[in-house]
Amino acid sequence: MKKFVITGASTYGVKNMGDDAMLASMVQGLKRDAPGCQITFLCRHPDADYDQAFGFTSLKNMDHDTKEAAAGRIFWGLNAGDPDAHLKAITEAITEADLLIIGGNSFMEIFPNSFLKGVSSYGATLATLARFLGTPTALYGLNVVDDIKAPTTQQHAHFMVGSAKAVTMREESGRQYLADIGVVGEHITVLGDPAFGMEPQKCVRAPQELLAADDIYLSDKPVIGIGFRHEYWMGDEDEYAVINQALAAMLDGVVALFDAQLLFIPNCTYTLAHKWQDDRLTHREIASKMKRQDAVFCVEQDLTVFETFSLFPLASLHISNRRHSCIFAAMNDVPFLSIAGVLKGHMPPFLEELGVPDQIATVADMDGLAAKITTTWETRDQLVAAMQPNVSALAKQAKQHIPYILGKLQ
Repeated sequence: MKKFVITGASTYGVKNMGDDAMLASMVQGLKRDAPGCQITFLCRHPDADYDQAFGFTSLKNMDHDTKEAAAGRIFWGLNAGDPDAHLKAITEAITEADLLIIGGNSFMEIFPNSFLKGVSSYGATLATLARFLGTPTALYGLNVVDDIKAPTTQQHAHFMVGSAKAVTMREESGRQYLADIGVVGEHITVLGDPAFGMEPQKCVRAPQELLAADDIYLSDKPVIGIGFRHEYWMGDEDEYAVINQALAAMLDGVVALFDAQLLFIPNCTYTLAHKWQDDRLTHREIASKMKRQDAVFCVEQDLTVFETFSLFPLASLHISNRRHSCIFAAMNDVPFLSIAGVLKGHMPPFLEELGVPDQIATVADMDGLAAKITTTWETRDQLVAAMQPNVSALAKQAKQHIPYILGKLQ
């Protein structure tokens, strides 16, 4: 029986649906290609329900439980006076494992990386431990969406990629960002976004039941899905308030133009870090400023990734600046319009892969955004037809992440 330890660098298990879709694809792949395997998940918040939903056993990792608890401190367990039982459990699990898989945004620089603190430091610390213990490592679905600038992060990238048996990446642009700092290797391959490979699971509650729990009862009018987050690592409250007001006014126009109703679907509902990580807060703010209160509905529950995914077929169109919210729409044959953000490698690469490179607008030009929504509405069938074969190809490709990694162990 193969034993795997899996973890994410600031991803997985923090109520982010895109992260959980990639995690689900990883776990499904391990179970498909290593039947009977035992999977241990290192995470910030071990949770029995989460374990049951994914089919693994979770252990507490080195993250502090909250943003406030982490202030001025290095990883939990490594400060003077910290308990260390979880460190011993992590060490034991990696010792017994056939492979440590580190997924996610390992070299993200939204916040600084430093000694025993930050996203890249988390992965590098575990990779170092695995090296001491003789356990091979792999990087799964590595996501690099911008230049890696800080020397510390660059050093972590050189070490983690160089010491890994296999590295799978989301996009060619990410591999180029690594090459730009001299991180290359024949063991690095690009296999697309793992989320495309997620196999949806049948949910206990149907979509209408999920919505009813939030007292949402949609009419027969067309539904337009909305998912929006503020880029919380930059900007300020005044800027967010201006964007909320402008979006509310624009969306009132959309409701009137298409005689539609809006369903705000959160992609992240995490409340223990920056407040704007929770999409529901942004959604409430936008919805509260709309005139058409009769036509706007906000999902408020903490849903699983599979439950969230099941809501997308209700929509005739989806609009989001959340990458995986757009991907969920595409996987459900729902045309979408993406909204650009500051991370230059975040949206454009997957739009190219889907064959709809022009499906992007910006909140900096609200009139242009409204016009693009109208164009998207008018070309819904053509957009779906353009995406369908590419979604199928990307799903097939995404299922190769785990076979590639396991093949490198042989």
